[in-house]
Amino acid sequence: MSHEATMDGDEEDYVVAEYDVLITPETAQQIYLMQYPTRDRKAPYNEANNSQPLEMRIKPHAGFMELDIGFNTGEHFDKRKGVLWGESLRATEKLGANSFGVASGFGKGNKSNESMVADSSRAADEEKLRDMLQDFDHSVGEGKVLMKQTLGGQIIRPQPGRPMYMLGAFRGTELHLSMVTGIVQMRPQFHHIDAKGQLAKVKQVRERAAAEAAKGSESRLITQRAHTADDEELNIERTDKFLERAAMEKWSRLQFRDEDSDEAFSAYRESLFLQDTHGAKKLESPWDNEEFLDAISIPRGKPGAHMKRKAPMTRKQILVLHREAEEDAAIEAAEKAQKEAEAGNHKDTEAMDMD
Repeated sequence: MSHEATMDGDEEDYVVAEYDVLITPETAQQIYLMQYPTRDRKAPYNEANNSQPLEMRIKPHAGFMELDIGFNTGEHFDKRKGVLWGESLRATEKLGANSFGVASGFGKGNKSNESMVADSSRAADEEKLRDMLQDFDHSVGEGKVLMKQTLGGQIIRPQPGRPMYMLGAFRGTELHLSMVTGIVQMRPQFHHIDAKGQLAKVKQVRERAAAEAAKGSESRLITQRAHTADDEELNIERTDKFLERAAMEKWSRLQFRDEDSDEAFSAYRESLFLQDTHGAKKLESPWDNEEFLDAISIPRGKPGAHMKRKAPMTRKQILVLHREAEEDAAIEAAEKAQKEAEAGNHKDTEAMDMD
């Protein structure tokens, strides 16, 4: 397209490209935008950086997602803590713990079979830890060492009145937009610390029960509800129900494919592009320019007043006005030249009559 200057001597503001915008139909496949606030964008989690995820899981109804990232135990690795936290996770799995944190309802979905935890003294635990450290490679092979980092977050889905995000893919002069199912900020999850805390809690419960049995007294579970305002009590009940639903829902395991794999490129071509572009319906906006600006602008003047504002001219309208101004100037110049020519002819005629 030609580069044309705008009016009033402004800098050039011309169209550099035009694209046909198409929207892909909603399918059974879901698209999630995963953000990593604690990770440099130059070092993504993929095979090229030796940080390909080991496992990916989701609770679609409760709205949680987790990702396990493996790391190298040979460099910059605290073997003692790796063994200690690895054993804590193994012990809590024997207790029936399937997950930790808010995704598990803060332990609501975990079983509490304290009898599965063997009694051991601190000295015995230290001796066991030393044996595992001496044969560290064997401990790694048996899965007794924490060798992964877990990232997770809650899925934020589109809601009325909130921004709606779409994923764009270019193909030639076409821009294909696909609806984003949800956005997740993947942050580090400290499940290994939660597991160690749960083991300490189980040990305290068992010791308390043994003490009560020795005294011959009956232990009772006392529940206490704080007397607060009605709305706060409803919020507490709503939160409890939410955590209970999250605890009851099981994780759905997903297969992770690297971004450079053939499967990833195949899914990209099949899911992010509208196949039948010729048969697509034409998109039509129910708003004109003025209505659109009113919808996205903050009302001015009195609070609550809906102030209408004049829509700015489009580039086409500016070019039309520019051409009209040039035509008017040309017509005015021609008329002026014609008048001057006629005035000159009139003087010449008068001079001839005098002769």
